Amino acid sequence: MAAYRDRDEMVEIFGTLATRAAESKAAQMLHSSRMVVSFVYKNPDLTLVMDGRTPAEGEPPMRMLFDTEEPKPDVTFECSADVGHQFWMGKLDVPQALGRGIVKARGSIAKALKLLPMMPPLYEAYRETLAQRGGAGDEAR
Repeated sequence: MAAYRDRDEMVEIFGTLATRAAESKAAQMLHSSRMVVSFVYKNPDLTLVMDGRTPAEGEPPMRMLFDTEEPKPDVTFECSADVGHQFWMGKLDVPQALGRGIVKARGSIAKALKLLPMMPPLYEAYRETLAQRGGAGDEAR
């Protein structure tokens, strides 16, 4: 069964995640690195942009945007929404997925991979978001 019913469900889940993650240590690290990371998901289709470059003084250090190409990402990862779900669950070996072509990447991949250690709090926030929605948590639905 697919991880998401449809695009609207993805927007709801990632919108909640954005609120939870906006002030996180991960958001601080993304902002410190001045990076913009884009995730392009297929089936359902959604582009998720984590923007640590453009937030102004006094704003949260990271914004999550949907279906935009601005600001220009430093790195873009493309995969199915189900593979993206595995990533956010913390269950995807990203270097291996890149090597096997399960995830395709463009841009500053080495720089982005250095940010992987910051992700566990975001994985936890994602799992909590799913649990609060009555989602399967560990499994795709």
